[in-house]
Amino acid sequence: MDTLQATEQSATDPTFRVYNIVEAVLPAANHDGVAGNECIALLNPEHRLRKIILVEPAGVGGSCALSAYTAGTAFSFTWGDSSVYQGASGITAIRAALSDNDGAVHRLTGSLTSEAATLAHLQAFLTQSASVQATAIGTFTADRVHSLRDFEGQEEVLAEAAYQAVRVSQPCENPGSPSLEARVHNGFVYGYTASNSGSCHSGWFSRYHTYNRDWSLVARSDYSE
Repeated sequence: MDTLQATEQSATDPTFRVYNIVEAVLPAANHDGVAGNECIALLNPEHRLRKIILVEPAGVGGSCALSAYTAGTAFSFTWGDSSVYQGASGITAIRAALSDNDGAVHRLTGSLTSEAATLAHLQAFLTQSASVQATAIGTFTADRVHSLRDFEGQEEVLAEAAYQAVRVSQPCENPGSPSLEARVHNGFVYGYTASNSGSCHSGWFSRYHTYNRDWSLVARSDYSE
C-alpha cells in the first residue's frame, strides 16, 4: 500500500457512513496467515472509487456478522466501526484470497446495518419510466464528481461522455462551467446530472441532462437563444 492510500484510509471521519454492495464473502478460515480465523468480504462502496475489504474475527463455531451477506446484497457501517488493518503480509494474503489487488483493508470492530430495503427500492426505481426517474433524481442530494478521477473502466467512459455532452467546445465569450453531479438518496447513487450554462455570440444557452444509475439518459433540456 503506498503512502497516499494509507493516508486516505486512516484520515477518514469516523462518523461517516459507508454504503456498500457486497461482491464476495469468504467464511471463517485463516485468510491472513496470522493466528486465528476470520471472515472477509470484498465491498463495492457507493460513490467511492477504491473497493473495501472488511476483516472480522470469527466467533464460536466460525460465526461472523459478515456471514449474513452474500454477493449482491448491501449493508452499511461507519468508519468508526472499523480500523485500518495493520500488516503488509496479511493485507497481501487477504487481497489474494478475494482475487483483489487494491482493496482498502479494514478490521470490523463495530456493527453492520443491512440495507436490503434500500437496495430493493433502488432496484425497483430503475424499472420505472424515464420521466418518473428523472423527476425523482432531480430532487436527490447532489454530490459533485469528476468524470475522470471518480470513475474507472467503462463508467469513466460514460461519465466523461456525459460531461462532454454539456461542454461547449466552440469559441464563446462565456462557455460556462460544466458540472457533473451524483444524485444520492439514502446513501446510494440513483443517478447523475450534467449541466452547464453561459453565453455564446451574445445569446444565452443552458444544458441539463439527467441519467439514471446505469447511465441511461432519462431526460434532457437544451436551450439556446
